[in-house]
Formats: sequence, structure tokens, C-alpha cells
Amino acid sequence: MHRQTFRCEAISLPVARREVLLGMAALAALIPMRARAADGQAKIADLVDADGNASAWAVANSGSKITVRGYFAPNLVETKFDLYEAPAAPCQLCGMIHDAGANIEVETRVPADANMMKMIEVAGRIEAAPDRAPRIIAAEAATV
Repeated sequence: MHRQTFRCEAISLPVARREVLLGMAALAALIPMRARAADGQAKIADLVDADGNASAWAVANSGSKITVRGYFAPNLVETKFDLYEAPAAPCQLCGMIHDAGANIEVETRVPADANMMKMIEVAGRIEAAPDRAPRIIAAEAATV
């Protein structure tokens, strides 16, 4: 009787230079673009400090009408949503949001065609106080 023995042979897949360069180019293309402010517009990062509180500029301009651009992120309240510097879509691997940048809460109805990958322009009044997160109230929002 012949006895069979199991033998495992590792297979090494050679990765050519072309595939590595193609992969690096694909990763660079997938990095989301930050929302860019048009002339005369505030940036979300101008309104929020590193701790998520109102910046000195936002406190000084509290009550003023401003226009900002960013990316939609839903909120549990129907008349509110968050506006991020970059798309806040969840990671396909872990489900968490990675570095979507600064964000600000907006109080207005969500545009009908809003999604997490479309830029939104919001015009409203900034409400900011020291040591509190700023928000934009009495706003109008539209996809860009």
C-alpha cells in the first residue's frame, strides 16, 4: 500500500515594477480633494480650531452672513447636517471616517440631490462662541 504525504509548497507571486507604480498612482488618484473656497468665501478650517471649537475669526464674525463649501454628512435631525472639508464617506475596510477634515454643523433643509460625494455650498449666519462648536444657522444650501 502506498502512503500519500501532504506537502505544502508556498507560491510566491512576483510583483512587477509596473504593477507597483500603477497601484501607487491609483492610491494618489483616490485621495479626496479638499473643498476649496471661492474668492470671498470662508473655508471650514477658518471657522473651527483643532479642538472643534469656534476659531477666533468665527467668534469675531459671529452673526455675520458667510458662504462656505464642503461635503455633506447626514445628521439624526432632519433640519441639520454636517459640512466637512472632504467627503466623509465611510472607509470600505473598517467603516470609520478617516481624516475628512474640519466640520461644522448647518441648520437648514438638506438639498434633495445631496450625497456624501457632492460638494454643497451653504450661505447663512455664523453662530460662534468661545469653547463651543460653531454652526451656521438660517442657511440656504445647494449642491455645486
